[in-house]
Amino acid sequence: MAFQRHQSALVFTSLVTVALFVGATAYTQHRLFRLDALSSTIEMNAAPSIEYLGRGGVRLRRLRQLLLDSVALPHGRPASLTSARAELLALEQDTSRYLQLTPLAGERELWDDLRVDLRRATSLARSVLDAEETGDVSAARDLLREQGDAFDRADEAMLATLEFDVRESERLAREVRRVRRATTREIALLDAFATTVAAFTAFVALRASRDHDRLLSERVAELDRFAGRVAHDILSPLGVVALGLALIEPSVDSHGRAYIARSQKALQRVHDLVDALLAFARSGAQPGIDARCAVDVVLANVVADASEAARANGIDLVLQPCDHLEVACRDGVMTSIAQNLVRNAIKYMDDAPVRRVVVRASATGETVRLEVEDTGPGIAADLQRNLFEPFVRGEHENISGIGLGLATVKRLVEGHGGTVGVQSRVGAGSLFWVDLPRAARESDGRVPV
Repeated sequence: MAFQRHQSALVFTSLVTVALFVGATAYTQHRLFRLDALSSTIEMNAAPSIEYLGRGGVRLRRLRQLLLDSVALPHGRPASLTSARAELLALEQDTSRYLQLTPLAGERELWDDLRVDLRRATSLARSVLDAEETGDVSAARDLLREQGDAFDRADEAMLATLEFDVRESERLAREVRRVRRATTREIALLDAFATTVAAFTAFVALRASRDHDRLLSERVAELDRFAGRVAHDILSPLGVVALGLALIEPSVDSHGRAYIARSQKALQRVHDLVDALLAFARSGAQPGIDARCAVDVVLANVVADASEAARANGIDLVLQPCDHLEVACRDGVMTSIAQNLVRNAIKYMDDAPVRRVVVRASATGETVRLEVEDTGPGIAADLQRNLFEPFVRGEHENISGIGLGLATVKRLVEGHGGTVGVQSRVGAGSLFWVDLPRAARESDGRVPV
């Protein structure tokens, strides 16, 4: 009877473990399908929409400027007419490609206004071009003066649609982050329960638990790759749009520059969000075997790059002199660590009466310590415990960011065999420190100093 009870318990626990393994696998697959759907929406719709609308807005403003230039002289400017015809054709192609995309949720309502306003603007442009080509520059000038607001309405409709797509891209990126975080947390809970049950089972339950752990590790790694791919797919077209805006800005009037500035701010919001996700996804890379970098050189470059932002915020940014120290990581890794800590100190200085950030480095034995100390508002003790976890932010909700900077620092430091920490007290500033192994001894037996 005891044997039968033991056997029944063994079968039951084995079935429970296998059931947990199957459930976790199915749940992970479901979450991966969700992430794939989100990334496909961004790749196939949100990102192309931003590209076409941003480029179309640039072409619309350039078309208007070319028309104004062409009627500025009594007999017009043939070169401007040719360029205006080309811009008009390119504008129509971009808007046509945009309107062929599958609309995002709530986007179709904006299309009617956009179609009407763009049709008016392009019709006006054709009328002006036709009048100039017949030599009636005065009629063309009158058309621009009387109906020129058609360009403004079209530009506003295009900007409104662009801002909608940017907000949707931000929402989709946040959804990717939320799904990934929830998946990791919930699978970890399933794994803990499965491990507890598997402790009372024999070979079958143990084997199931091991298979589950292996699959979980693969799925988490796959989720990291998803985040990197989504970030890259958004940033690539945004770079083209940003470059186009920067190139066209000097050739437009103040009215056009105001709209360009709005577009650039909208693009920057998406760029900041996605850039943080991409940096975090890439921070899991393993260090090179012979990697080494000069800490003093990296710190000098980081402080020089951040000095303008510090001055703009009225902050005294100081780099204390240090010896030539080398650590076992690449320059880019050390730059990312120092840059995140220095920028955070500047960004969260708030309205502290004494505004000072000090950067220093020193060596103790086989370890190099980097410290970034500020005189900011300090950090509450309960927040310090989770400060280096992903997506954790303080009370500064009005400051841009998504809470990945310090998580990236921790991941890079621990991936290179180091440790990271913080000492802070509310009202007394903060000191962030990083300990990294010194670079391997040189061939002549000396340790770099």
